[in-house]
Amino acid sequence: MKLPDFLQFAPFSRLREAMGADKLGAFEFFDPRLHLTAAERERLVAGVWLGWAQLRCLPDYTLAYKNSRVLLWMNAPGGAEAGSGWAAPCYHLAYCRSLQAVRRASPEKRVAVATALPAPDPWPWRVCSDCLQQLQFRGFDAARARHREYSDRVLEQFNVEDFFREYPVYPITSDVLRALDSVV
Repeated sequence: MKLPDFLQFAPFSRLREAMGADKLGAFEFFDPRLHLTAAERERLVAGVWLGWAQLRCLPDYTLAYKNSRVLLWMNAPGGAEAGSGWAAPCYHLAYCRSLQAVRRASPEKRVAVATALPAPDPWPWRVCSDCLQQLQFRGFDAARARHREYSDRVLEQFNVEDFFREYPVYPITSDVLRALDSVV
């Protein structure tokens, strides 16, 4: 049996026109090693604990778990990261130099990843400045004293929702994921 050419199939063309669909779209076969299930996507909003080998560093240096960009932190909400004293808890959004140092020092460490930050407890979360430096997010450059005030403003006004508008959370295509090695 020969299937018709659905690009030239009049009933489907009328349906696409009625829906206002200009483009045909794309489809990827589900691969559980690369794609999040619906349950995993739901859990990822609240956060899951993973080993380094489950994370990916995307070509733009952002972090991914399967086919979703993620934020990363190392301690439970309410506790600042080791060595940071009384500072607000810090989260990462890129495979920055400080995150690379943690991975080298503690390859067995498990990290929390999520598509949203947990509630502030007791302090609000702060973004890692090394991550902003790695991404050169909105011109952030802590190394240049001449731009210090501007970079301080970018850091102070950083917003996760704005970040995810520039770096969409989901989906990341399978072609990109297959080309990557894990962070480890």
